[in-house]
Amino acid sequence: MGGSKKRGLTVDRARVFAQARGLIDAGRTAEAETLLRRGLPSPSKDAEGLRLRARIAELEGRPASMKSLAEKSLRIQSHPDGHRILAQFHLRHMHAAILLEAGRIDDAGATIAPLRDTPPADAGLGRRLGYTVAAIHTRRGDHQAALDHLDANALAADASPPERKAMFALRAKILDHLGRYDEAFADAEAFNALERVEFSPGRYALEIDRMIERTGRDRLERFPIGFESDVPVLVSGMPRSGTSLVDRIIDAHPDAAGAGEFTGLERFAAKLQQVTDPSKPPPECFGDLQSPQWRDEGERYVRGLRAMHPDAQRIVDKSLSNVNLLGLASRLLPGCRVIHVVRDPRDVAISCVMGEFRPAVMPWTTRLEWVATAWSAMERLMRHWHAVLDVPILDVRYERLVADPDTEFRRIIDFIDLPWDDACLDFHATGRPLRTLSNDQVCRPLYTSSIGRHRHYEAAISAIDWPDYEA
Repeated sequence: MGGSKKRGLTVDRARVFAQARGLIDAGRTAEAETLLRRGLPSPSKDAEGLRLRARIAELEGRPASMKSLAEKSLRIQSHPDGHRILAQFHLRHMHAAILLEAGRIDDAGATIAPLRDTPPADAGLGRRLGYTVAAIHTRRGDHQAALDHLDANALAADASPPERKAMFALRAKILDHLGRYDEAFADAEAFNALERVEFSPGRYALEIDRMIERTGRDRLERFPIGFESDVPVLVSGMPRSGTSLVDRIIDAHPDAAGAGEFTGLERFAAKLQQVTDPSKPPPECFGDLQSPQWRDEGERYVRGLRAMHPDAQRIVDKSLSNVNLLGLASRLLPGCRVIHVVRDPRDVAISCVMGEFRPAVMPWTTRLEWVATAWSAMERLMRHWHAVLDVPILDVRYERLVADPDTEFRRIIDFIDLPWDDACLDFHATGRPLRTLSNDQVCRPLYTSSIGRHRHYEAAISAIDWPDYEA
């Protein structure tokens, strides 16, 4: 049992594996590797032997070999240990990305270093590795090294469209840092073209008009009332307008926290849309979703926030959908506060087009003129909310926020009715991972260089009719 023949001799596989495991446990991994390679009749076809060698490669910090051996073992036999080892390999890459999001740049570099030392044979994995290394370089401020590494190791004709999009987006960002603005915008145009979704500015403006018509003060006052709590702070604003910065400022306060892009309001809005009969006035139009159900939904929303941050007195929800849902929120969460962040539409447009959004959700982010249309519509909607809502709304100008933090930070904290704390000025040091395009900006001290960013792209923005804006 368990034996096989090799060169005329009977090989006891069980004994070989027992000895190899003993050597591994004793830290004698090189000897264990030699035993498995020489002591088995077909080491390249023995799934258990390949798994043990993958484990040795993991212990010795040879991730490429670890991945290759685990994959070979799984092609022969599916086994939990093989899947675990392979998962550990991919987790190292993911861990580096998470550390980078949290601003722990050196830790991210150290985590991914073994992968760089033994480049993977898999071309796709090599491209993803090249992307991450380039991202680490640019976060360290070494933009030329980032560009060189990205061009040499990540960009390839056989890359998939999602890979090419991510890489061109990073390249555009790096070129912008290097002051090569025409090239940066060309790369932005290239990656946006890969996934552009058609957008009708006229239809979008009409949708906002209809939303305004359906949410007049008289109509909203007939909506059911939900759950009153002063915990929620809803931050609204265009993408790249400074909403993540406001989230971080409040999150840095000892008595507050940020929940990121919380989806509680969207979920209730979707549920409400399914049952609403537009032919009837409120509250009859909502069918079975009346005051008791609204109270339950509002309480569920607040419980969801508190589950994330049990001790916080104020918790920020900065979902990008908030601006459309403030009428609903004013009734579902009548104790909430709203902070609306506004930024120069030209800077917003450049930042959106140079960013990497999901066009299926926000198709207008892929063209400058479309962003201008969306910005105007959102500001028109906010003027409407100011006129009809009873919940308090604070307008924050991004340019003032970064130019005069002593005044503006205090104004924000005062608005949410918390005592001032100097920790808010060190918002970048909180270490909370932030899954947003702004994560690298809000993980470092405040800076003003992004004000007037559009001036570097005059050729691209000059033909567009921009809405008026006063910083």
